[in-house]
Amino acid sequence: MHVIGPRKAIPIVLGVALVGAGLLGFGYMQFHVVEPVSIKLWLIPITILAAGAAILWEDFKNP
Repeated sequence: MHVIGPRKAIPIVLGVALVGAGLLGFGYMQFHVVEPVSIKLWLIPITILAAGAAILWEDFKNP
């Protein structure tokens, strides 16, 4: 069984947290915001989601 060390676990937790926050923000803006929203506000959850995905991609690409 392979044990994940703390240097590997921190980026995984950070990446999952950022992806989750990006999805929550995206879902909130998709389903709860009634009036039209500027693209500048849409960039916030998209950027957070992309940052989390990039962290996870880099972490799992190089084992």
